[in-house]
Parts: sequence; structure tokens; C-alpha cells
Amino acid sequence: MIAEGGAGIVDTCLVASLVASPAGAAALIDQQTYDSCEGVCLSPAVAAVVFVFSLALTLAASEVLVRGLDRLGARVGLSEGLLGLLTALGADTPEISAALAALHAGARDVGLGVVLGSNIFNLAALLGLGAVLAGRVRVRREGLLLDGGVAFAATLLAAALVPRLLSPVLAVAALIVLFVPYLVVLAVPPRRLFGLTALDGVGRFLAVAVSEVDHEAAEDPRVGQAAGPWRPVFLILPALAVIVGGSVGLVQAALTLAAVWRLPAGLVGAVVLAGLTSLPNAYAAARLALQGRGAAVVSETLNSNTINILAGVALPALVYGPGSAAGGTAGGTLLDLAWLLGMTALVLALLARPRGLTRPGGVAVIIIYLLFVVVRVR
Repeated sequence: MIAEGGAGIVDTCLVASLVASPAGAAALIDQQTYDSCEGVCLSPAVAAVVFVFSLALTLAASEVLVRGLDRLGARVGLSEGLLGLLTALGADTPEISAALAALHAGARDVGLGVVLGSNIFNLAALLGLGAVLAGRVRVRREGLLLDGGVAFAATLLAAALVPRLLSPVLAVAALIVLFVPYLVVLAVPPRRLFGLTALDGVGRFLAVAVSEVDHEAAEDPRVGQAAGPWRPVFLILPALAVIVGGSVGLVQAALTLAAVWRLPAGLVGAVVLAGLTSLPNAYAAARLALQGRGAAVVSETLNSNTINILAGVALPALVYGPGSAAGGTAGGTLLDLAWLLGMTALVLALLARPRGLTRPGGVAVIIIYLLFVVVRVR
């Protein structure tokens, strides 16, 4: 409980209840009920230190994981499309781990908020900020239709799954049907796709869609240096373990501070944790944008959002049951879904223009995200 007349302390049994009691976590944060309990007290200052330390540890381990996956992909000869997907997966690990940790703690709104908020943040920080920094982000229409079509379809499935308009089994099945062929296309060299004469124009379309990322990588001398020693590969599993552990500490500290400061769970997940855990993606995208690799930026952003939905929403609903997405009936989460759908459609429309996403368009996307934050805070 919050002590009166002091610096403000919260019992460690509050943190324990957040982790051990699924119903308790949602009630304590969402309904702002604060029950007293006996035990050793943990001050908000300590929770803040745990939060900062866990965040730094998680982000650092994420960078190690991304490098290890990049090196692994380069050593085994994966295509640039699959390498980009691995990079997005590694950079997504903090937000996925944080969402799963919140879900395991029973804070469903926090878990959903992390995933949906991260996807909204990605559109602004990866594409919007990338366009502002580089002047524009441009991709060929074929690549946009492929990556954007998969990402938008996955978002629509999430919009049906969260409010229980679609069962988890059907949602996961649809995502598999959507994602597996996409992986196959990324894995096949463009020249072989061009040779699919039986599919006529489809083969050419797919080849053009995936070849732009390859062409950008071929012109970047730093890409050829990726196939170095195996040492980073051996750090993949330790980095993953650190990310999982750091995410648990991050979520526990965030829930504790939210209880002290009486913050809604959706705000903690959709804005605070979503933005902070997405920083590895933002850094990688900014670097690619400044290198003129617009197709890689678009691919990383959209693939990241698709992975978040698959691993952070659909699969947990299948494992934990539809109740894991029950928080989606709350007004805040429905707002997140609506904002994500609208913002995704807008960004895809801006990218489809002949000049792509220009600096003014990037500024507009960032402003829309800031409006989302304002609405969420209020």
C-alpha cells in the first residue's frame, strides 16, 4: 500500500500479487484499487532503479541477439529478405517478452498494450522518423504490396481476434496460411522466382518485390562484412535468456510504479513499455534510412508489426485461451486497434505515392502518433 506522510512506499507483496494473481494484477492497475498487505516494503525509488536497469539490460541483450542472428543468417547463406526478417525478430524480442511477462502476471491490458502500442510506435519511429532523417523513404510498389499486404492482413486478423470476433485457432491458422508462403517467397532467390513461367506474371511480381532489398544490400559494402566469425552466434541463447529475465523485471517494476502513481494499465503498456522496448527497431531503421535503404526500412517495419501480432497476440491467445485477449474489449485497447488500423492504412497510402513517404509525410505520421499518446494519457 502507499504509506502516508512518507516518501511513498509500496509493499513487495503488491508486486508478488501482480505476478502470482492474474485477477489481482488487472484489478490493482485497471480499477485503481489498492489493498494493504503485510511484509517488507519496496520503495518506488527501488522500483524505478529496477525498471531502468532491466530496460538497459534488455535493450543491450537485444542488440547482441540481433548481431548473432545476422551473423547466423550470413554464415548459412540466407537471402537478404530472410536476414531482414531475422533482424526484425531479434529487435522485436523485448516487446514480445514484455507482453508475455505482463500476460503471465495477469495484466492483460498491459500485454495487449505493449504489442499494439509497439506497432503504432514502429510506424512513427521507423517510417515517420526515417523519412524525416533521410528526406524520404521509398519502396517499389511490388514490395509494398507484398510486405504491406501481409502486415495489413495480420492487423485485420488481430482486430477480429482481440474482441473475440474470431477464435484463436482460426486466427492462428489464418496467420500461418498468410505467413508461411511469405517466408517461402523471401527464401527463394529472385532469379528463381523470375523463372516461374507457370505462374506467368506472378513470378515476376514476386521477384521484383523481394529483389529491391537484395539490390540495396549489394550496394552497401558493410553488408558483405556480416559473414565473420561464429562468436556472435554463440551469444544468441544467453542474450535471449537475458531479454526474458530483463523483461520480467521491467514489467514487474512498471506495474509497481503504475500502482504507486495510479496509472491505467493500458497507458503503461501502449505508451511507456511499447515505446521503450521498441527502441532497438527504431535505431536499426534510422541507420538503414540514412544509408538510403528505403526498401529495407519498410520491410523491417512491416515485418516487425506482423511478428508482434503473431507472437504477441495470436499465439498467446491460443496457448492461454481466448481470455488472454479478453482485455481487448476495454475501450483503451479498442482505441489502440482502431488507431493501428487507420495509421497502417495511411502509411501504406503515403508509401504508395511516386515519391514515397517524404519528409512532410513523415512529420505528419509522427504528429498522429503524438496525438495517440495525448489521447491515451487523457
